[in-house]
Amino acid sequence: MSITTKSETNEKTTRQLKRGSCSKKVIHRDNRFKRDAPSRQECLEVMMSPAQKEVFLAIDEWWKRYGFSPTIRDIAYVRGKMGLGSTKKIVDRLVVLGVVKKMDGVGRTIRPAWVNFKNLKELE
Repeated sequence: MSITTKSETNEKTTRQLKRGSCSKKVIHRDNRFKRDAPSRQECLEVMMSPAQKEVFLAIDEWWKRYGFSPTIRDIAYVRGKMGLGSTKKIVDRLVVLGVVKKMDGVGRTIRPAWVNFKNLKELE
């Protein structure tokens, strides 16, 4: 039976984190307040480049028309562009601006920030 010191325990934990064997979810307790989703008008008033506005309007119209999220390929097709990389970068910038929300690694999750899943009946 060996006795481990606190520093040895920290080293083991650090090595586990470096190797990626520890896959704990991080819960941010600092974000206790709930942010209100911006309205559609507030999203349109955000300063965007012409390409960003074009992508935002494509996402917005897709949601109004079909009621579900477009893929990156759908957005590129609506824009008349064949490159998916530039469209993805624009969508990522819109997420940073706060006018679009999406989940990484999951398909069809791109949506305007003003769309709230509790209010989906209002879109119909």
